[in-house]
Amino acid sequence: MGQCFSDTASLTDFVNKPGVEDKQLTAQDINRGLDLTAKHLKGKKKQITVVAVGGAINTILLRSRASTADVDFFSIDTVNNPVLRDGIKSAAKTMQLGEGWMNNHTALFIPPNTTANIYNEAIRDGVVVFDKPGLKVVAAPWMYCLVAKLEKAGKRGNAKSYDMSDAAQYLIQESKRRGAKIKVADIQAKAKAYGVKVQEAQIKELKALCGGYMEG
Repeated sequence: MGQCFSDTASLTDFVNKPGVEDKQLTAQDINRGLDLTAKHLKGKKKQITVVAVGGAINTILLRSRASTADVDFFSIDTVNNPVLRDGIKSAAKTMQLGEGWMNNHTALFIPPNTTANIYNEAIRDGVVVFDKPGLKVVAAPWMYCLVAKLEKAGKRGNAKSYDMSDAAQYLIQESKRRGAKIKVADIQAKAKAYGVKVQEAQIKELKALCGGYMEG
């Protein structure tokens, strides 16, 4: 769900917080919403790239989930905040959704000193979730997705039943990208680099789910 913009106040004011939607978004819903947002941006002569995190990736790209509650994203573009917000609102109105259907609340959980690095890494990796004139959405780096999801899975009261399954999907994608098994030490090192805390219990559970893609 991140600092995508210049300060915490601008982040919380950017769009509605998640958790207010009463509709689960399917891949078709997400594609339609992003398409409408892209058309709005194109009409304003804008081309914006954002980084997706979480369930939208599993739903629209990996197809490992039938639906998700919202589209979590972050960016480092502060200039185009207003036009992007208006595009999201316009899509929400057309689709009869709450404005939080696409939100940057995830920015609040990304350490500010790592935001630009994660964004740039996502751009380099180039895992495209959506790409139309006006708007491009790329997936966050698989290792960031993995450790962020493992951290969430370990938080009592915040974890969801699908968290570990999502994490397993991210691990598999990273293993395929490298053409090698992922070392536990590498997961722990990446968690530290990204400012994320991963507990041993979640590492063990991950091994139980997809140990064939891990070593160490």
